[in-house]
Amino acid sequence: MGFGPLVIQPNYAEVDSVECLATKLLSRGDTVSIELGQLAIQSASGKAVPPEWMNKNALKICRALLIAAGIDAFEYAGYRTGLYGKHKAPGVTLSFTSVITGATAYAIFNVDLTRKRTTAGGKTGEPLPAGQFRVGERSHFYKFWLGTGLQMPDRMQRFHKCMGKLSGILLAGTLNNDRFDVQSIQPVTISSDQARLAVLGHKEGTNKAQLGHKEDTTSGHKETVQAQVLRGLQAIESACISNHENKLIRKDDNKVSLYPRLPISKPPQEQSVDEWLEAYSST
Repeated sequence: MGFGPLVIQPNYAEVDSVECLATKLLSRGDTVSIELGQLAIQSASGKAVPPEWMNKNALKICRALLIAAGIDAFEYAGYRTGLYGKHKAPGVTLSFTSVITGATAYAIFNVDLTRKRTTAGGKTGEPLPAGQFRVGERSHFYKFWLGTGLQMPDRMQRFHKCMGKLSGILLAGTLNNDRFDVQSIQPVTISSDQARLAVLGHKEGTNKAQLGHKEDTTSGHKETVQAQVLRGLQAIESACISNHENKLIRKDDNKVSLYPRLPISKPPQEQSVDEWLEAYSST
């Protein structure tokens, strides 16, 4: 009966919060990534990470990954609806806070603040209650929400009931001063390979340097050997020209033999290996 390698399950409760958690987890062999704006950890043993530990340390680990990768990310802080600009265009403003610097940013999406149909709550065209808004499937807000992977509300005017779900997602996008381009906002994604390279870059760099050295050494060696062989061939060719009749060359029935003339009675094909080497060395 065979046994696989022994994998020790990390004790997450004992991880020192002063030390970089991301570095420690990756060094233990855990897989760490940010997927759709949320931290994902797969322990080396395959066992699930305790939810209470994850909730306590997720942001800390994400910050370490983001800083190592040189990426800023924002948390959702809240929203408000209103009429904007000289045309009083209806919109919803989402507020964000950087998890790296604490800086604030916002994005304004075009939405509808009026009722689409008459209901018990009001007539078509009347304002929706404060904080409520409605969007269409072609709107930037709808596409933004779809990109987060969050579940859609059952109706397009019930997003206000789901806005709190954005709080658990790290977002990034193109900023103009402190305002996001609404078409650019999307959840942050850092693959496990990118995370490992960013956090343990010195180790990856060592491996790469070693590989490069090996490749250079191997390639250079081959090229050197090839150059030597080519130079050797040229030298042999020169020697063959001047010593043509001394080297080879026996003609039998107009056939040319490429074996050297050997002082033995057996032809090479009938000799043992030892006999052939001994005879060849004695020439």
